[in-house]
Amino acid sequence: MSDLVSIIIANYNYGRYLAEAIESALNQTWPEIEIIYIDDGSTDNSLEIAQRYPITVLVQENQWVAAARNNAVEFARGKYLFFLDADDILLPQTIEHCVQAMEAAPSEVGYVYGQMEYFEYKQGLFASHEFSPEELARTNYICVSALFRRDDFIRVGGFDRGMVEGREDWELYVRLYHHGVHGLFLAEPLIRCRKHRPPKKKFINTKKNIAGAKLFYKYPRFFWRTFCKRPFKYLYYLLFGNIGNNIHRYGPDPDKLPRRIK
Repeated sequence: MSDLVSIIIANYNYGRYLAEAIESALNQTWPEIEIIYIDDGSTDNSLEIAQRYPITVLVQENQWVAAARNNAVEFARGKYLFFLDADDILLPQTIEHCVQAMEAAPSEVGYVYGQMEYFEYKQGLFASHEFSPEELARTNYICVSALFRRDDFIRVGGFDRGMVEGREDWELYVRLYHHGVHGLFLAEPLIRCRKHRPPKKKFINTKKNIAGAKLFYKYPRFFWRTFCKRPFKYLYYLLFGNIGNNIHRYGPDPDKLPRRIK
């Protein structure tokens, strides 16, 4: 029989989209799946919606998405992991195509990723492409909704819970590369990614800058070209942001594990 895939849906207050995400996971052509929903302290009706479906339901206090995903993995039984955002939609053959590609891939491949098809406010495809460490040092072209080999994910520690400003997926892909794990690209849409309408006014993106500073702090040799292009963009946070004390927080927090309610 084929290998089990754990589809993990972490959610905070996206109840209005959650049913679509869960149903897209349930409607996969790959027969061996389990769906694990983890509620990250939602205050809307998300938990009520999740409990309507034949899935595992976990609940925890709000810890942000990286911690929620790590915590859900503790309950996963699959050989493979797939992370689906609660406002996105899986295409029916996504898991099937990813598993088939993974099974045929060389040993250094630890995850399979593809393209995202935008919908709602924005249309078109996200420009993913073949795996390239050089390009990964310049930009994050890999969607977090990828099929991971569980053993590789656990071996490197999962997401860094300290990347609370974002870029937690980019950091994970860079860390996997530093552990000898590569990705495999499928040139097809794997998910429909909901693009929300952006704010009308643009401000300096402090969170993005802090996340960038954390990436450079962790991997200076890997990101030095990016840093040299805009050194002052990150320098303030490197000097005064206490960056080093808020990263390298891998795996689940043993003091804040979720509880299973279904």
